[in-house]
Amino acid sequence: MEHYRTWQLCQVVGPPDSWMDLPAEQLDWVLAIDTTVAQARRNMEEAAARD
Repeated sequence: MEHYRTWQLCQVVGPPDSWMDLPAEQLDWVLAIDTTVAQARRNMEEAAARD
């Protein structure tokens, strides 16, 4: 699971040297909010496609 979390952080934030010094709680928040932001973007794209 830790490897998957690292992969996710690299996808969202960038290379590990850009986030390794951040607190784990902040990194977990970044991962949690990324899912919400991605869903909001999909919703907006679907709404725009219907118009």
